[in-house]
Amino acid sequence: MDMQGNGTLSQNQNHPSPNRVSYRTLFRIYRVFARSYKKHWRMLAWAYAGLLMSTALSLLAPWPLKLILDYVILGYPLPEQAGFVTQWISDSPESLLLALAVAFFVIRFTQSFVSYLYKIGAAIVGSRMVAEFRERLFNHLQGLSLSFHAASSSGDIVYRLTNDISQVRMLLIRVPQQLIQRSLVMISYIGMMTMLNVKLSLIAFSVIPVIYYFNRRFGVGVQEATLEKRSKESEVTSIITENITTMALIQAYGLEESQQMRFAAENQQSLESGVRALKYSKLYRRVNSVLISIGTSLVLYFGGNLALDGVLLPGTVVLFVSYLKNLYGPLDKFAEMLLGIARSQVACDRLLELLECDMVIEDAKDARPAPPFKGKVEFKDVSFAYIDNEEVLKNINFVVQPGETVALVGYSGAGKSTLISLLLRFYDPQTGEIRIDGANVRRYELKSLRNQITILLQDAPLFNMTVRENIAFGKFDATEEEIITAAKRAQAHEFILQLPKGYDTRISEGGSNLSGGQRQRINIARAIIRNTPIVILDEPVSALDAETEAKVNQAIHELTNGKTTFIVAHKFSTIVRADKILVLEKGELVGFGRHEELLETSPVYRELFELQVGEMPLPA
Repeated sequence: MDMQGNGTLSQNQNHPSPNRVSYRTLFRIYRVFARSYKKHWRMLAWAYAGLLMSTALSLLAPWPLKLILDYVILGYPLPEQAGFVTQWISDSPESLLLALAVAFFVIRFTQSFVSYLYKIGAAIVGSRMVAEFRERLFNHLQGLSLSFHAASSSGDIVYRLTNDISQVRMLLIRVPQQLIQRSLVMISYIGMMTMLNVKLSLIAFSVIPVIYYFNRRFGVGVQEATLEKRSKESEVTSIITENITTMALIQAYGLEESQQMRFAAENQQSLESGVRALKYSKLYRRVNSVLISIGTSLVLYFGGNLALDGVLLPGTVVLFVSYLKNLYGPLDKFAEMLLGIARSQVACDRLLELLECDMVIEDAKDARPAPPFKGKVEFKDVSFAYIDNEEVLKNINFVVQPGETVALVGYSGAGKSTLISLLLRFYDPQTGEIRIDGANVRRYELKSLRNQITILLQDAPLFNMTVRENIAFGKFDATEEEIITAAKRAQAHEFILQLPKGYDTRISEGGSNLSGGQRQRINIARAIIRNTPIVILDEPVSALDAETEAKVNQAIHELTNGKTTFIVAHKFSTIVRADKILVLEKGELVGFGRHEELLETSPVYRELFELQVGEMPLPA
């Protein structure tokens, strides 16, 4: 199947508005994560059972204080409904005080314990869901085509998988948890307050529309400032990633100071946006606090008058204020939660965009595992374009027999690397077929195809693992004997034994603790251990001194002996040894044959040869 794609990752303009909650986006997010809820439903059920119990206990918590104030300190007689209390304890104030103090402790302790259980349960589920989704995204990235990775910012992708991913827990666990908890608290507290005194409840509720209007009106500024802060942080991350991956070039060109200035400018903008977001957020909270204080003051004034008139007991006023505090708190946080949802939905939408990006090379529905290849490769009428109507390869036709070595020659941009990418199915051609042993490569499962092709790059990366693990990367189940044999054939065994810990020496990131020739020979050992019928070499001896090049060439001979080999090279000392030479110019095949033939028949090949032959004598 051809590569399918919905384009590269968008920048923020294609995401939902950060100023309000998009219910369509939320539905889309929750629909994608539905299977995660199903997987953890038992622990979530226990967590929400604890949440309900904790909410119920919060209603009981202030009652011992009311009873102590009214019936112990102020000495009001117990109501008839509480007559059963005297059956269990003495009716003395001291006994009642002790019983109420114990009741207060039991309620608070039980509430704290239950609250801990449901919060830790929800937190564990949230952490597991984040880890599972991060792994899901990481695995998806492995399958995205090179065109996606070439067009996307690595810093932006890293930011999505590190910073944006944290918002998954917020949206999937904390938001439902807080929404249920605060809704229950508000409904139950409004009911209790109305039961205690309707008039006082209406006074308390009169402030709610003001708080709601303020949050709707001024919360937008907080949200915009927060979004700008996240955008600037993403840009800073991109610069850091780019700088680290190009450090050698930066130092070689003496650009450290300019990079420092560039980073300082972006970092300053990030700081300013962060401070601005912080100011908006803190001011927003303080004004909310003032509005809540106004409502509480009104209740204290009118409730105090009702107590003075004997309409309410003083403890009831205290109980009412306690409920009011717990009512205003969730109300304030409920509006804040809406802003949090808007922030989180943008982050989660960016993650879903990454997950839903389908720029992948897929197996055909009827694809089958590839049989062991003999190594015959054929390009038949192959044309390819990265961008519509801009062909990079045009009607390419050639055949390579098993065991032959083919050198790809041409000026920069002629299409050599693209041709290799098509053979590996990093991309699929728009027209034509690529065949191996007579069968179209699209008929084979992608993994089974690539398992029979080895590519050796000029700057093939080494991993921050031991030498042994790097060599075995070509074959994960390789034995110790196979690893050592591959190293010997790659002319690497001797220098490996001289390393501090031999094969157990850990290679620094990028192989910085090895020379270029040593890195390449370990790469060749990795390629040898794969033992595939088709081998691709991309500038394998570029930038090596003569002595090192001789060792690497000997290792390459061990790698390619008897294999169908494609070599992308500029050095004619390598090219002229090839069985066939494929000459490309502006995406077209303008020559195919042996060195002597092409010197006579291909002007492009002769020109390339003459440009270099004066600088480097060819081997006899």
